[in-house]
Amino acid sequence: MPPPLFKYLSLNRALSILQTGEIRFTQPRFLNDPHELSVEINPQSLMRDFYDHLISRGLGPEHAADIAKRNMREMVIDQVDRVVAEREQVGILSLSDSPQNMLLWAHYGNEHRGAVLEVDVRDLITSRQQPDEIQVLSEVQYSDERVDYIAKRMPLWMTLAYKSAAWAYEREWRFFKSLSALRPKTDMVFVADLPPSAIKRVIFGARAVGPDEEAAIALIQQSADHKHIKIEKAMFSSGLVGLELRSGQSFAGAILHGRHHFGDNWRELRQWVNFEKMEQAELGVGLP
Repeated sequence: MPPPLFKYLSLNRALSILQTGEIRFTQPRFLNDPHELSVEINPQSLMRDFYDHLISRGLGPEHAADIAKRNMREMVIDQVDRVVAEREQVGILSLSDSPQNMLLWAHYGNEHRGAVLEVDVRDLITSRQQPDEIQVLSEVQYSDERVDYIAKRMPLWMTLAYKSAAWAYEREWRFFKSLSALRPKTDMVFVADLPPSAIKRVIFGARAVGPDEEAAIALIQQSADHKHIKIEKAMFSSGLVGLELRSGQSFAGAILHGRHHFGDNWRELRQWVNFEKMEQAELGVGLP
């Protein structure tokens, strides 16, 4: 069983997922790492693989070696064509095993103005329509060495489960699906159904404010299909070195307290003022 997994999003995208029950699987060329599927085609591995094939067909070692060497250029070109053709036949849902990653909130959560969805990926598994259809969840492996997929006899799409060590902070998991198992919204956008039961928790960013946040909360609270979803709020810790997750009930109390003191200005002030400590200050906590 994988750990709980989380999707970082802008607030409007999170609301759209809640409303439509669809989530996007992205093709490699649209991912933000320029090395995605920049695989190593090792001519030596390619030649050895072809040589072993010829030996298995009954050719002698010298004859097999001569054929393999003479066909090297054509094999490399064919392999490049294969990579180009196959790399866009899979969609990727990128997730993380941490909902409190400050950098992920900054990079993918719209600078802490977005939201994080806890997603149970088991609800994304569907019956295969074709025997070779891909449906795989994999923890990303981080390494600064390019993957020689030919020598490892690895399916080409599996190289997408490897990334440079520079990305290790993301603690990423990837769910792979063949595009044939997804639904096209446009020529470039493919989605899968994400039933409400697959969403276990919605965490709103520390800077998330405005109608999209309120609409998402209202949908969760008022829809019978979404009432099971746990609502939480990310709050900057007192030392500004991390995030704390507050329950929806606790955050609702802070909102009421903020409105009581600051009216409509509570939205802007809440990222600057610790309402909980203000309530304590009103009780005299901190005075000699």
